[in-house]
Amino acid sequence: MSNEFVLSTEVPQHTINQPAHPKHYSFRTEASLNDLYRFTQGQPFELYQTLRENAPVYFHDPMPTDPEPGYWALTCYEDIKFVSMNPKIFSSQYATGNLLTLGEEENRHPRLFQTTIDHMLNLDGEMHLGLRKEHMPFFRPNFVAELQEKVSLKVSALLDNISDMGECNLVKEVSQQLPIFTLSEILGIPEADRQKLVDWMEFLELAQYFAVEQIKQKNEGHSDNTPDPAMIDMFNAMVDEMFDYGKSIMQAKREKPSNDLLSAIANAKIEGEKLSQEFLDGSWLLIIFAGNDTTRNTMSGGVKLLHDNPDQKELLINDLNLMDNFVNETVRCVSPVIHMRRTTLQETQIGHQKIGPYEKIALWYGAANRDPAVFKDPHSFNILRENADKHLAFGIGRHTCLGKPVALMQLREFFSQFLTRFPDYQVNGEWKVAPNNFVHAIQEMPISLK
Repeated sequence: MSNEFVLSTEVPQHTINQPAHPKHYSFRTEASLNDLYRFTQGQPFELYQTLRENAPVYFHDPMPTDPEPGYWALTCYEDIKFVSMNPKIFSSQYATGNLLTLGEEENRHPRLFQTTIDHMLNLDGEMHLGLRKEHMPFFRPNFVAELQEKVSLKVSALLDNISDMGECNLVKEVSQQLPIFTLSEILGIPEADRQKLVDWMEFLELAQYFAVEQIKQKNEGHSDNTPDPAMIDMFNAMVDEMFDYGKSIMQAKREKPSNDLLSAIANAKIEGEKLSQEFLDGSWLLIIFAGNDTTRNTMSGGVKLLHDNPDQKELLINDLNLMDNFVNETVRCVSPVIHMRRTTLQETQIGHQKIGPYEKIALWYGAANRDPAVFKDPHSFNILRENADKHLAFGIGRHTCLGKPVALMQLREFFSQFLTRFPDYQVNGEWKVAPNNFVHAIQEMPISLK
């Protein structure tokens, strides 16, 4: 593989620089985007707004799990778009990772750390394009159209199930189940193994919490939030099980390929060579996490948005032709992927702020999608919004989410059927969101169906 590629094992050897230039904005806030519990009631839109108005390119303290000096937090739409559209300046690959699993070696799961770096989202240049090309046939319109028939039947079956219950946790009964079904159909996962993906996903969303709280315990002692050691052991065991299964099924797809995405990945050749086990593990993690998380949390978040905005709910029920725009507005408001990171490769400038090489950038998508310079009255949920599709929730540029067409298709199918069958549903309890500033991880959404 290319000598220019930086492997995960080399990441700790690279030093991310302190700011090379003076901070243009003198503004400082005690509020922190690193506080995971700030995200347990939804994203901190007020903090995003404060930063956007006072220091749109803000040098933020590092995460407790992060050995780096800090990162530039971007909260303006145009700045985030600029970074996303210039991959030769802002690398996804170099000394990368996310705020999810970085930290001192003794506090991280080694395979999870490695695979958060060795996958398609964290590649640049030809390596990224080559691997992306292998995925593309499974997200083209004709494939998505065929898949939609299966998804429609699955939605119907899931709604039949909750209809008999009268009330339920929507996440457990529907939001978790549909994306896993769809993903498994694309991947070629046997039906008997699919529930495992649901269980692994639940634990992956807690990875950041475990990492942060372990470091806090080391530095500050025990607290009410310190995870039970037995829970940590269970988490590690589940992660090992997830990767062992992925390795096994990838090997089986190499030996006996079929017409599915796992076979395509397992047999992909980049620069004439099949992917190493590191990149197979990375692809497996990316598929499980990114392949279902966006859809799952947007489904649950959309149900809450409609409940909280009954006028918009009535508008949609009365005209299902608004479904496409509703889905985009929902994705904009939920912003299920909270942030991604980049590393500067050269001297550059974002807005008024000069930035040196090898400094870390964090793109806060939830802030971009509530930027009043782009979206009028941005905090309003408006399914008639003319530019709802301009959101950055799926990224933009080379790293635009490949699964976007599949995600949008699932959301359309779910809401079309759900609102037709249960127009009078109510959210009848408190939602629960995991302490996580990487993804908007909704774990419980209690509803009654009336």
